[in-house]
Amino acid sequence: MKSRRREYLRKMILILSGQAGAHILSLISLVGTLLASGYRGLFILEMSSAVVLIRLLYCMTRGPRPVLPGRSVRRSVRSVIGDEIKIGIALAAGCFVMQWPVALVTLAIFFALNIVVQCLFSRVMVASLSADRKRARQGTCERQVLIVGTGVRGKMAADSILSTPEIETGVAGFLDYDRKGLWSYRDISLIGRPDEIDRIIAHRQIDAVFVAVEPQDLARTQSLFSTVEQMGVPICFVPQMFQPSIARMRPERINGTPLILYHAVPENQLVLAIKRLLDKAGALGVILLASPMMLLAAAAIKLTSKGPVLFRQTRSGLNGKRFTLYKFRTMCHDAEKKKAELESLNEMSGPVFKVTNDPRVTRVGRILRRASLDELPQLINVLKGDMSMVGPRPPLPEEVAKYEPWQHRKLSVTPGVTCTWQISGRNNIDFEQWMRLDLEYIDNWSLWRDTKILVRTIPAVLKGNGAS
Repeated sequence: MKSRRREYLRKMILILSGQAGAHILSLISLVGTLLASGYRGLFILEMSSAVVLIRLLYCMTRGPRPVLPGRSVRRSVRSVIGDEIKIGIALAAGCFVMQWPVALVTLAIFFALNIVVQCLFSRVMVASLSADRKRARQGTCERQVLIVGTGVRGKMAADSILSTPEIETGVAGFLDYDRKGLWSYRDISLIGRPDEIDRIIAHRQIDAVFVAVEPQDLARTQSLFSTVEQMGVPICFVPQMFQPSIARMRPERINGTPLILYHAVPENQLVLAIKRLLDKAGALGVILLASPMMLLAAAAIKLTSKGPVLFRQTRSGLNGKRFTLYKFRTMCHDAEKKKAELESLNEMSGPVFKVTNDPRVTRVGRILRRASLDELPQLINVLKGDMSMVGPRPPLPEEVAKYEPWQHRKLSVTPGVTCTWQISGRNNIDFEQWMRLDLEYIDNWSLWRDTKILVRTIPAVLKGNGAS
């Protein structure tokens, strides 16, 4: 009876592990605090809904909390505290905006209680599941798998299984084409060669076979595949034929054909959809607010120099797709023809072109550039979907032709009106550093990062940092 209770408790811990448990515990802490403080009814429902919404939005931008954060309990607790503090700050801001009549003391008690409960649960979860890791190594789990391959991929497969005890699966042993004798990894032994797999399956409980051989051994794995298939045992292939340093791997299908996709840019479609929605809403809002200023700028350009009000230029966008970029014209109408005469004065490294006190710039254009008002028509590009509010600046096609391979990754995301380069000094930064700033933005992108860049763009524009 005790063993059944212990098993039931362990399964409950597994069900509550990760973000699901964090949400439930947070709600329990909130409801308990509000009830103890005298709050009732609809107000508790509103506060609970706000907590759920904030936690879900946070998960979208951060990613789910892993079931087993690692062997270090201290690291796990530190991660939990960091997450809950951010969520608590967001809840406090929501209470202020919604003007909910909740006392600061009540919020403080909830924050403290929530962090304590989350940390205690994290500690209990890790301690409970550590016993399952031991069972997986000893081969006493409900399901058993064989791993074919003892190289890097084979060890990764074993690590994945041993670090995920909630699947109640152990490793019966390793098979390898070349390795012989006494060998083991994390107390899991080498028990034979792949051509002996029929005998091994016939004499053991084997619920699945993980094929994790190195690329050079794939050619001789066909016979093993046929044997295991005939014996009716499920087969799993570890598909990491390459070791990407940047790209993330995910399965895909095209007309039923299975593929492995390596992608080096953010792929959370829901968060990207939110970004596109915010882009269009933000661009439309800025256009409406800045429309009087834009009309004045257009009139000044038309009255003081020949040529059109808008400057149209072909730029390279997402994955090199070309589009027409719009800016207020700040140079004389034949500026492009005069560019060749100024090549020797170029102050930027790499394929880009910039000249301080460019003689082609008009008097009105100099004022517009200083205040970055010439960029406002690019909001039309944002509404059209060619650009985003935040993202790497779109280059000229002739500049892209001179990029080194690592620099071309800049085109893997939608270009933007502002980015890290704009708030870091613009023309005061050399070309290679500019490229690295763009790639660093791509690798660490989040909605929160976009928000910080937009906020920092305002003082950078007002101060005219790096503008010319």
